[in-house]
Amino acid sequence: MPYITTKLQPLKSYPTYQFYARVDSKSLDLQCTFKICILETFKWLRARLKKFSDLPEGMLTPEPENYADFLDESIISFSYSNGLSVDVVYIEKKGVWSFRMTESDIGANIGKENERKPVQGRTFSTEIAFLKQGDYIEAGVRTICSEPSDTTADCEVFRPTVVKALADNANVRLMQSGFILNKKPLEINSKSDLERFFGIYEDNSLNFPIVLVADSETEIKEIDIEKISTLNKTFSAMNYFSAVNVTLENSNPNLKNISEFIPDKRKKSKDKPKETIRTEKVKLPVFDYVELARGLVGFAVVVFADDRYFKQISNKTHINLSYGDIVVISRKNIIERYSYKDYYNNMSGFLKSLRYEINAMPKRKQYDFGNVLFHSDAKLKEYHTKRHETTSLEEECRIYRLENAELKSQIKDISQYHTDMQQTAESLRTALKKIDSLQKELETCETLYKEALSNNEQKESAYQKSAELISFYKKQIEIASLFPTDKDKICDWIENSFAENIVLTQRARAEMRKFSGNLDISSFCDGIVYMNSYAKYRKHEISEIELQLYAERNNWEVQNCGKETIKMRKSDYTVTYENEQYILDLHIKHGVKAEELLRIYFCWDEKRQKILIGSMPGHLATTRQGT
Repeated sequence: MPYITTKLQPLKSYPTYQFYARVDSKSLDLQCTFKICILETFKWLRARLKKFSDLPEGMLTPEPENYADFLDESIISFSYSNGLSVDVVYIEKKGVWSFRMTESDIGANIGKENERKPVQGRTFSTEIAFLKQGDYIEAGVRTICSEPSDTTADCEVFRPTVVKALADNANVRLMQSGFILNKKPLEINSKSDLERFFGIYEDNSLNFPIVLVADSETEIKEIDIEKISTLNKTFSAMNYFSAVNVTLENSNPNLKNISEFIPDKRKKSKDKPKETIRTEKVKLPVFDYVELARGLVGFAVVVFADDRYFKQISNKTHINLSYGDIVVISRKNIIERYSYKDYYNNMSGFLKSLRYEINAMPKRKQYDFGNVLFHSDAKLKEYHTKRHETTSLEEECRIYRLENAELKSQIKDISQYHTDMQQTAESLRTALKKIDSLQKELETCETLYKEALSNNEQKESAYQKSAELISFYKKQIEIASLFPTDKDKICDWIENSFAENIVLTQRARAEMRKFSGNLDISSFCDGIVYMNSYAKYRKHEISEIELQLYAERNNWEVQNCGKETIKMRKSDYTVTYENEQYILDLHIKHGVKAEELLRIYFCWDEKRQKILIGSMPGHLATTRQGT
């Protein structure tokens, strides 16, 4: 009796939120700044764990403003587990502090209109790390989502509040490419501002996108002075009558509104004297880039460009700005561009949609975290440090085993990224090299490890090749299942299925209709599929190796018809299509006996980039024999 059970799925992992910045302070030393970063992290963590009553001592830290009460010896490594897991690694000598919290998905906005139910099997790992470097601190934050490989539910991008808290903290400065992340935009109102923008734009290490908001246009409008004067008098009269308006309406039902007493001065006179018309500059509303910058701290650098600097920006960056343009730039590439007309009639709605778009950009993106060590790498650094401090061989071997286990854990994580991360292979090789290096030091395990690694690589390589072949043959089976079984339906099948690459002439249709011999329809249709792939090959859409896969079943090969044959039998090898004549100089064949003979004669139409079939399925005359 077969088991009735839930099928497990392999996991896929990908980053959602990612952040990197430098942290320093104008007024505090490096150690105090380091402590504030840690205290902001624990404040955020305690806010999330309010319902937990058994928090470890390591989490019960002072508030960030009381950093002076946070003693150096209170900075420790520890772990905590209670439905979620928290791990902290601190290496004092290296200035490394790394935090990781792993939790199951509990949904979002529960009980609200935009509620999202939890996704079964999904977990989040939030990692926050700080590294002391000279006179500044490197800070990195990332959230990794792991879920079953068949999950289709979208995953939101959540920015841990600790990023916003550090940006708000007056004692520290968050900086990226020289730009202070303080919820304020960079406004290009001077040459020095322009140079700051160019510095940010040219910095290839900038992870954030740049949202460049162009100044709005100033229009010239005509103002009717006489009308303004009349309106001012009217408003004065309305102020007087407004107090008695209700009384008048109640006393006389025929009076609908007090405006009936006010003469209509809105109609312009055709003979209006010029001295009553005045021109005035009116600036169109500017997109609220200040509010955008406030909401995108930790996601993007928001820049406002005054129209005086449009030309200089274009000369330096080749980004041509028009009034009101909003341009999203990532590593000098424009990834989105909006004109003023795209949003002017709904600026608030567009601001929300633009924020949503920018918020999603860190997901699955390659990111540069500088020298920051997230949890797994921090653990390896901790093991490495301890291994060089110990004098006990037994302790050293124990640390090697822990280090080896951590590296294997890294390999597991890397393997889960393969559907989303472009650099999986390189990261895997790097991790395997580290394992190989460690296993060489563990001499007793070296031989067994190398053999296991070699076998694993061979299996992975064989599996990859097999998977590709299986996918190809599966597709071919699906195509073959749609082959016609009636000779008279072959031509329609060709035109319906391969019109993108194959043209069928009337002569070919007629010959197929009149053909009375034995025709292996399956082989013939397979030949058509091969010719379709040959057309793709001629258009450089597939490689020669892929073309050979299509030829395998019946050993198809495109052959020339022979210049002498074409010369002597020109009428047989000439076909007319849309009032143009074509020479059938190519063919494919199958079978050698008369009863099994199969030929398809064609040419390559360079203008249409298609195969033109002129004769099938019989044999055309040659120099040695007739038809």
